[in-house]
Formats: sequence, C-alpha cells, structure tokens
Amino acid sequence: MFKDQITGKNSKLGEKVNKITIQTRNVSYQHYDREEDKNWETFGTEIVKQIDATQEGLAIWNSWTDEQKEAFVKHGTALIKYGTRK
Repeated sequence: MFKDQITGKNSKLGEKVNKITIQTRNVSYQHYDREEDKNWETFGTEIVKQIDATQEGLAIWNSWTDEQKEAFVKHGTALIKYGTRK
C-alpha cells in the first residue's frame, strides 16, 4: 500500500503504483578510456523528483492543464483550489 500524493487517499492492497516525474535535470557524464588514453562526454537527463499516484490520481493529473500541474507541484494545493478534493 502507498499514499496517492494527488488524491491523498491510501491505495488498495496490491494496487499498482504510477510514478509521475515532476522534475528532471540535465547531466553530463565524463568518461575515460585508459587503453586509448581518451576522454569523452555524454549527456542525459536525471529524475530529481517523482510522486506516487493510483489510477484515479493519474487520471486527475492527466486532466489538469500545465498551470494546474505547476500549482500542485509548487504548493500541493491544486486539488483543493480546483475542487477535486472534498
């Protein structure tokens, strides 16, 4: 069991957790090959923050506009503000 961070409800036993990525960052990786004495760099992204959601929470998240999602991430109060939590 886990707590849905969107609806605030506890999940049902055995329910699948949906991870919603809310923050990422760009990273660079430095590599070195001893045999060829060569350096190189690769780039990628790294997950910084994720929230857990049930299917119900995921459906709510997907129905929100970008502004509503940003408000939830920033304040955690989008559900109350937009009337989806009682």
